[in-house]
Amino acid sequence: MKLVVLGLSLGSSWGNGHATTFRALLRAYAARGHDILFLEREVPWYAGDHRDLPSPDFCRLEYYQDLQDLERWQPEIAGADAVIVGSYVPEGVAVGRYVQREARGVTAFYDIDTPVTLAKLARDDFEYLSPAVIPGYDVYLSFTGGPTLDRLEREFGSPAAHALYCSVDADAYRPLNVPLRWDLSYLGTYSDDRQPTLTRLLIDVARACPDKRFAVAGPQYPADIDWPANVERIEHLPPADHAAFYSASRFNLNVTRADMIAAGWSPSVRLFEAAACGTPIISDRWEGLDQIFAAGSEIILADTTADVVAALERDATALGHAARARVLAAHTAHHRAAELDAYLTAAAEQNNKGNTMTETPLTLVAGGAGFIGSHLCKALLDRGEHVVCLDNLQTARPSNLRSLEDHPHFEFVEADVVNPLPAAVTDRASRFTRVYNLACAASPPQYQADPEHTMLTNVVGTSHLLRLAETAGARFLLTSTSEVYGDPEVHPQQEGYRGWVNCTGPRACYDEGKRAAEALAFDFARMGRAEVRVARIFNTYGPNMNPDDGRVVSNLICQALSGEPITIYGDGSQTRSFCYVSDMVAGLIALMDSEFDGLSPVNLGNPVELTVNELLADVVALTGSTASTVTMPLPVDDPRRRRPDITRAGTLLGWAPRVPLADGLRQTVAWFAAEIGQGQPRVTEALPCAAE
Repeated sequence: MKLVVLGLSLGSSWGNGHATTFRALLRAYAARGHDILFLEREVPWYAGDHRDLPSPDFCRLEYYQDLQDLERWQPEIAGADAVIVGSYVPEGVAVGRYVQREARGVTAFYDIDTPVTLAKLARDDFEYLSPAVIPGYDVYLSFTGGPTLDRLEREFGSPAAHALYCSVDADAYRPLNVPLRWDLSYLGTYSDDRQPTLTRLLIDVARACPDKRFAVAGPQYPADIDWPANVERIEHLPPADHAAFYSASRFNLNVTRADMIAAGWSPSVRLFEAAACGTPIISDRWEGLDQIFAAGSEIILADTTADVVAALERDATALGHAARARVLAAHTAHHRAAELDAYLTAAAEQNNKGNTMTETPLTLVAGGAGFIGSHLCKALLDRGEHVVCLDNLQTARPSNLRSLEDHPHFEFVEADVVNPLPAAVTDRASRFTRVYNLACAASPPQYQADPEHTMLTNVVGTSHLLRLAETAGARFLLTSTSEVYGDPEVHPQQEGYRGWVNCTGPRACYDEGKRAAEALAFDFARMGRAEVRVARIFNTYGPNMNPDDGRVVSNLICQALSGEPITIYGDGSQTRSFCYVSDMVAGLIALMDSEFDGLSPVNLGNPVELTVNELLADVVALTGSTASTVTMPLPVDDPRRRRPDITRAGTLLGWAPRVPLADGLRQTVAWFAAEIGQGQPRVTEALPCAAE
């Protein structure tokens, strides 16, 4: 995409938060392969020594003198796929009209000050935006979410208003090993409406705690402020020094402007910056903050001086770590760049095709970067579907998606389904017609590494995705597992068998999590809230498996190829049934397309049963390995036999696996050989057999 941005400033961070916002977002946007031109009005206060990024390496930065001089860039504006005008651009109303008149691509307004903007409009102050200009922008990108978005569309006629919160460059903002200098710090330009809160939550705290040290960094503070002696003033802090500033602080204070408190859902960039550095945050209170950080465990909310004094006495290291984890999971510049891509692409489709809300249906694949998920994404694209792949990359391999990244109908959104679904998904909810839920680590070493997250992924994540399907009227498919049968007493396993599961054992986070997810899905179906399909998938193998994921096929192949001793658990007589990944994907798609009532699960797997020793013999024959074998005790609750009865799949779907084990293993061994030859990690000890 060719993108032109007209913003307040990219080259200078002096006295404004726009520069750091644009730098993080556009650097990440350029990393997605886009070509960016940033046009900045030449003004004296952002020139000279105040220009701290004269030559960005991620985009072209050019300056214009006035509206007449902007004409020099008319060909770039007219030829761009999208043009964004930012808030506080000098003569912004005239610039907006010019862009709307000349641009042939998508036009967007990026409001980094939405509550302030709306307050100005209420006063008939049209400094950089007017009510008459808003409907002419295809997209209104807002630093504020929540009810404000509805207001922009309803009252001001915006065709599409989306939250595009500020974000953080996770490479630039990270914990640094620097000495602690301050107990509490604050970074922000002076503002009349923020100053009373700053006084109450920092200046008065400094007076009450003369033994502690404080810092306030930022320009434009009046000379008549009576700063206590233990408050250090820093007139200007370049972005390059931000991470060290936060890392040198035991706590950082977040103070929100009055208009943003009134609007709610308005996180500041400083909030994400401090959290990314692992610095515990004390913040004033506003509606919507609890959707960004959890009070008490990820952030401290304070109303009074006494609240802050008490907070400074606690060890909040764990809180800082939790806030950093939240930011890295949902609020980095890469997350925002993906959202921006989605909004601009949707607007382009709207312009080119009319109302694509119904004309271009979307398919969501949660867990789409994983082993089976990546193959499913490719198969759906081959069918002509528009695929949105959602994955937190916790156990998935980004390389699985490499061949899909340039596909015009493929989009990747990095997010964790345990958290509320990102705006890149929810803002297009009505367009999703299919939701596949493959989101969960699927091998014992992976899901046992964080059992709480495994359980939450299965229950909370499934709930989030079911609610999306309910809102969209989409069909929902849950990939459950043969693990719900536990160590089965019935063989082969039919869908009516209720299983023999140890609900207190080390595998319970996965086994019981999937059983709970099934119950939730079927309850949604019975209540008419969503149309569901549930697949119980058995052992699956093929290319894109992670070499160290703990699945028996990958364990044996990687050890055989490496020449290291091959580990067998137990005596190797335990049985499994192995389905090649292309067959499994065909079964999932057939199940999603099926028209039965969906109120019963369907087994998907290969009914050909063999022992682990037989599988080992096949792998040794294919690899030519001469490695010795080592036996280890069977792990707790490891199933002795596993084989699906696929009668229901054959009857309802007309499905059965087609790839013989010999052919599938041959392709899988060749793929692993190439991966290991490229320096991919090797497995040094075989792990318990995984279900999928």
